[in-house]
Amino acid sequence: MVSLICSMILATSVVTVDTGAAKCPTSPDLWGLFFEDIDLSLDGGVYAELVRNRSFEDFEGRSGELTLEYWDPVGRAEYCLDSSMPISKENRHAALVRGPAGAGIANQGYFGMGIRKGMSYHLEVALRSPNGVGGVDVALEAYAKPVLARSEITGVTDDWRTFRVTLVANDDDPQARLVLRMKNGGELYVDCVSLFPADAVAGLFRKDLVEKLAALNPSFVRFPGGCWVEGDTMKEAYRWKKTLGDKWNRRTQWNIWKYWSTNGVGFHEYLLLAEVLKAKPLFCINVGMSHRETVPMDKMDEFVQDALDCLEYCNGDTNTVWGAKRAAAGHPAPFNLTYLEIGNENGGKEYEERYKLMADAVAAKYPDVTLVFNNWKETKAIVNGAKADLRDDHFYTTPDRMMGDLAHEYDTPKGDFNIFVGEYAVIRDTTRYGSLRAAIGEAAFMCGLERNQQTVKLAAYAPLFANAQHTVWTPNLIYPTTDGCFVNPSWNVQRLFGASRGDEVLNVTVETGTFETTTTEPWTKGTRKNTIENVQASAVRTKDGKVIVKLVNATEKPQAVSLNLNGPVQRIVFTGNGRDAHNTPFAPETLKEWTDEIELEGPLTLAPLSLTILSTKKER
Repeated sequence: MVSLICSMILATSVVTVDTGAAKCPTSPDLWGLFFEDIDLSLDGGVYAELVRNRSFEDFEGRSGELTLEYWDPVGRAEYCLDSSMPISKENRHAALVRGPAGAGIANQGYFGMGIRKGMSYHLEVALRSPNGVGGVDVALEAYAKPVLARSEITGVTDDWRTFRVTLVANDDDPQARLVLRMKNGGELYVDCVSLFPADAVAGLFRKDLVEKLAALNPSFVRFPGGCWVEGDTMKEAYRWKKTLGDKWNRRTQWNIWKYWSTNGVGFHEYLLLAEVLKAKPLFCINVGMSHRETVPMDKMDEFVQDALDCLEYCNGDTNTVWGAKRAAAGHPAPFNLTYLEIGNENGGKEYEERYKLMADAVAAKYPDVTLVFNNWKETKAIVNGAKADLRDDHFYTTPDRMMGDLAHEYDTPKGDFNIFVGEYAVIRDTTRYGSLRAAIGEAAFMCGLERNQQTVKLAAYAPLFANAQHTVWTPNLIYPTTDGCFVNPSWNVQRLFGASRGDEVLNVTVETGTFETTTTEPWTKGTRKNTIENVQASAVRTKDGKVIVKLVNATEKPQAVSLNLNGPVQRIVFTGNGRDAHNTPFAPETLKEWTDEIELEGPLTLAPLSLTILSTKKER
């Protein structure tokens, strides 16, 4: 709980923007996305697949028995897992359904399937039956409504055959299910069941969620994490080659965030998502370290080769081994990967040795690729002169610390490295779905990043997505539901910064009052005293001479600000009703920014806990 030590000072703050010589150019890639497969952010999130446990390869928990979870019997059916005739050597299990006419199985998806009236849904399913079962009825059903869509599959034989059917919904329902029923009864073997809406972007991604990402105007996408890169053990570590090829033959694997991942969005699909967003891919590769295990140095050749091969997959000509595999996957043109991060939150001597091994090999073959190293526990990962272009710093903390010392973290140089703030967010003293004060704290921190682009080159909020019904980590930026999504107030701040970048950084000084707080740190549980400036600011200028000033009111009272700018400006204001204001599944747009045009003459009043962006209408 925050304890105010002294009262906020309400005297007029003075913000002075130096419109003379620029401090430095802006970083063209400053604001981007960090995508970790956390809290069903892919399966059950942006990946548009509606069927859960779609190939019957999920287990109970991390290492239990294979399971039919998320599937239910219908029409007096009996069902079990079967491995007597696998559809492939990688996809070993299917469901065997027995029963009379009308018996079958149903899939509930990810907490229900969100079905929309008029939308077409493409079903793919592999079936076989020793008696043909007279055909199979397939339907989208709601619990208290007539059937939403129906079709029939015929031609089922005792050999595996893949069928494709399109279902057109006649009504909306957020909790529908997919049902397969035998017309005449008997035995039916089912595997590889998939259902996608016809409007899926690139045939893969939920349209509404891609739109939320595109609105952030990201310059890069860092993927696939995060702790997901390392895994708890090396068996569970992310190995990109195992996520390529036919989606039914990819490794399904346990995610440390407590669910099974299909890897339906694998390495190739992540690259496609970045391409859809017109953002640069930033791949984070395993460095031979998991949370619990480290690969011996004499076994590291495979990991070094993985790094070289991933770059060939992304950048190589189609006459190379991995460039040809990319082309075979439907993308002859290179993806042009220019950023490679080696490891995630790794540190110590073991990391430094493995980093150097991989960095030296990559730099020798791909000297133009920007290499990112970890700053976990202040590691100095450039031993023996290994190439290290960006240091990855992570910050998870309180609003007060974001507004306090972290807002000035990069005012003074931090060694000889440029900085990638790969993960940051307020995770303490906020609500499950974020809050206004948390977002404003992050805005203060982001002003500090924007002021210091001579050093800070990339930054990304984390985490990006969480299914609203699976939130192991909170808060997250965007919350998918079965029939839509809602956003953390931090999304608005991220969007506004991404939309107002400029081309040159201007020096800005702020004369303002301060207040003090005491907070408890998330990880150490120790207390911290924070001195916070009432008003914080950054400024940039566009190529055509317009000045953009960002002003943060960190207090819970209005603040008067005097600026050395005058004339007409566009004003955008993001604020809300109280420090804990946030959106919910039932009130998804509680907080929204508003825009007007004003004439700057005399002091400007900033709303409590607000981000205000002023854009001049003429050159300065």
